[in-house]
Amino acid sequence: MQEGLRRRHASRKWLNENLRPLERYLAANVGRPWDKVYAEICAGIDRRNTVQQHIHQHLKDFVAIAVVDIDGVLCAADEWRGPQPLEGYWRPRFYVDPKSGLLRVNRWREKARREYRRSTTQSPHAASESRRCLDAKRQLHRIAGIWFHVELAPVAEAANTQAKPFDVLRQREPSQCPDWQDKKGVASNQTLFGRHDVYACRKRQLNARELRLYGLSNDNG
Repeated sequence: MQEGLRRRHASRKWLNENLRPLERYLAANVGRPWDKVYAEICAGIDRRNTVQQHIHQHLKDFVAIAVVDIDGVLCAADEWRGPQPLEGYWRPRFYVDPKSGLLRVNRWREKARREYRRSTTQSPHAASESRRCLDAKRQLHRIAGIWFHVELAPVAEAANTQAKPFDVLRQREPSQCPDWQDKKGVASNQTLFGRHDVYACRKRQLNARELRLYGLSNDNG
């Protein structure tokens, strides 16, 4: 009953192609009452069709429905982690306004994504000297002349990503790492990753094949 779609359908292309019409429909209905939009989606879904049923199940990946206001910050309710801020690269693209009940665009998520794209396109020469971005969750970092593959995770989900969350680059808990500005000799998330909302959850040294693949070399001096 709770099996993830990825487990049985390994092809993400298959999933994306079937979900794009849903995302386009949601974008076209921003500003409308969510109850009406949801009713229309349900009316168009044939629960006997496995593909359409999966599409309906993934609706929550696009829309934060149970949203609450906590001290002026809109958070999406989560039965496992509790309320989580709408801000962040991995948050749903849309949300239901808790006051009006209207479908809205998650502008905080869009801002986080713009910042990420800007960080990967500005000063390409400087970034290539010590950091290369592979995608939203993976980067290459040169540390003391040695190149490492670094995996990123959202700071907001640190407690759920690892039993004891720990930033492997700064050797401290994510909560002790500054977001935007370097503090007391500790580099900020923005400085290290070009983003303020992530930390380094894992790292490993690149092997010889990977160094050749990325056109890199370690400083053996």
